[in-house]
Amino acid sequence: MKRFLLLFISLVLIVSCSSSKKVKTEKKPNVLFIAVDDLNDWAGYMGNNQTITPNMDALASQGTFFNSAHCQYAVCGPSRASVMSGMYYHNLGFGIEGSLQRKDEEVVNAAKRKGSSLIYQYFSDYGYKTMAAGKLLHHHVPEETVDVSHGRGSWDFNFDENGKKKRLNWFGSKGLLDWGPINKPENEMSDYKAAEWAVDQLSQKHDKPFFLMTGFMRPHTPLYIQQKYLDMYPLDEIELPPYKADDYDDIPEAAKAVWNSYPDVPWAIKNNQWRKMLQAYMACITFTDTQVGKILEALENSPYRDNTIVVLWSDHGFHMGEKSRFQKHTAWDRSTKVPLIIKDPRSGSVNGLTKPVEANVELIDLYPTLLELCGLPENKVVEGRSLVPLIKNPTLKWEHPAYTFRRGKYATVKYGSYRFTEYFDGSKELYNQENDPNEWNNLIHSTNDKDKEVMKHMNGLFQKPEVILGYEESK
Repeated sequence: MKRFLLLFISLVLIVSCSSSKKVKTEKKPNVLFIAVDDLNDWAGYMGNNQTITPNMDALASQGTFFNSAHCQYAVCGPSRASVMSGMYYHNLGFGIEGSLQRKDEEVVNAAKRKGSSLIYQYFSDYGYKTMAAGKLLHHHVPEETVDVSHGRGSWDFNFDENGKKKRLNWFGSKGLLDWGPINKPENEMSDYKAAEWAVDQLSQKHDKPFFLMTGFMRPHTPLYIQQKYLDMYPLDEIELPPYKADDYDDIPEAAKAVWNSYPDVPWAIKNNQWRKMLQAYMACITFTDTQVGKILEALENSPYRDNTIVVLWSDHGFHMGEKSRFQKHTAWDRSTKVPLIIKDPRSGSVNGLTKPVEANVELIDLYPTLLELCGLPENKVVEGRSLVPLIKNPTLKWEHPAYTFRRGKYATVKYGSYRFTEYFDGSKELYNQENDPNEWNNLIHSTNDKDKEVMKHMNGLFQKPEVILGYEESK
């Protein structure tokens, strides 16, 4: 009888323990992870009064948005690898040799070699259901690494009657830059399909907390979009970004040479194309905002509304005439600065903040931030730092810098209101964005004592162990 009683008590304890683990898992918040390609800070909530982005604006008003978030690489693949791994790209082992844009499987394996895993795999290891659609790593994510996959889809091009790709306005490079109306129905666009897939996932019952990823290609080039979106932006009402004809007089040759194969502002003015380019870019943003809105509405109407953290981010910025460029790749703010919104609907986490976080933060900070918000164990391999303190207190003093690298080209750091860059040939730039937001006045040869002290401090930031490899590669 005594043995039977002990056995019964043991069984009760086992059931109780397993039940508590199940309850604990069920209480974990879901994550809706939205990536947007080539989106700079041209959104209404970030102060742009031209671009129509009601859904992103609403999301920002409900959560926390970071007004000075920066990518770690101003190119799609390396930036996304850094986000997903929480590590600087060069510290993943992708040095000066080999292709810059690594295959998605290579990124997965690089994290494994570091004794870590990509963020969605980490969540999976702790009981989450992982789902993915659209462009998330450079292409998608390897299908064998997620529970449910929809694939990236194809690029959306214009095609002629013979099925060949058809360019409209720009023929000067082998890149994807071009702009204008697309001869494809909206419901056949890859991003439309990705949004519909995500909406469907949110309508289903999930027996585990989920990590749902959706990646949108627009406004990545080519800037082809349906005419109805272009019509939202009458050409005669479009305001041009600030432009300074002699801006390049005080910058080094290395800065001028960073991937300078796209049109410049003089070309755009001469050919009457600048406003047409801006029109197409903003129209693509509004198209993507519409897709984001579908997903947010589906979430709002789902049982997961009150227990799902929403993150929206872009992999890097994009010049639309600033610094006379129409591209990414550069060390300037227009390439490195990205939108970043985090909404946590749970009581006591995010309180509908409308004031932005002005601190400089990095995209690699997303990994540890989401682990902390979801109550998962810390991954000690990742190099980012949790942004939860800033979510709780947007005005918190934040002394951390934000780095961006370009292999064999430059290393740049944003600290306070200053940006400091060193190029591969040793030439440098220094800007104080507090009084020079357009980065028109290079202070590197300043004789001002304060500027000299800033330069010394900024150069010292490159000597930190976690960034020194990227710094050395830039020289």
